[in-house]
Amino acid sequence: MSHPGGSRFIAVLLLLLMVAGCASSNEPRYQSSPKKASRVNAELGANYLQAGQLERANAKLEKALAQDSENVDAHTAFALLNMRLGKPQRARRHFETALDLEPDSPQIHNNYGTFLCDEGEHDEGIEQFLKAAENRLYDTPAYAYANAGRCALAADRDDSARGYFRQALELNPRLPTALIESAELALDAGQPDQAADYFSRYSEVAQQGPGTLWLGVRIERALGDREGAKEYGVQLLRRFRDSEEAQKFLDTR
Repeated sequence: MSHPGGSRFIAVLLLLLMVAGCASSNEPRYQSSPKKASRVNAELGANYLQAGQLERANAKLEKALAQDSENVDAHTAFALLNMRLGKPQRARRHFETALDLEPDSPQIHNNYGTFLCDEGEHDEGIEQFLKAAENRLYDTPAYAYANAGRCALAADRDDSARGYFRQALELNPRLPTALIESAELALDAGQPDQAADYFSRYSEVAQQGPGTLWLGVRIERALGDREGAKEYGVQLLRRFRDSEEAQKFLDTR
């Protein structure tokens, strides 16, 4: 099954302590307080990670953990860094340490769920997403439910995915990921009217890409609307001529 949004999870990947000026190279010195110095270096490391400066991020996070081995933010950022570096064993170790230190953190559960699903550990990943979603202190539980839906899709559990996306949309009716995945699932289930409704709602809140335009073509074809399908196809060819989806449209005209 081809899903227009791909396999990527919603990026609520912490990144962490947004303190004014923390990206500056002029670091404050806290020689009298290793824990405070560790927090500063964790902030710097997280910001370098967010900016894609992985070597600098690694150096700052190593320093943060040397100063305070129980710095939860440093462990979490280090886990995310090691995901980026393709070092899953190190990422897992830092996620598990972070959760040992702060077992009720919904952000860490959500991020760990992303890691586990990327590693193909779908049951465990969904469990982490649901722990995040069901935490009453979590500001964005809809994202965690949508991530659980994505993880269920990766495990070919379409019925479970529908349920998770439905829960996400009950909390946030304008969540693009849940809307477009629900449209795809409805079309696959032979429900083009419902797919069109989800797709219309998605179009109101997000920009179209090649995957979503191709989905629009297929929905209109399923509804028997040749002109509507042609309109989406023309947009696909005009904006994403070299995409795989554009070639599919040309092959099936």
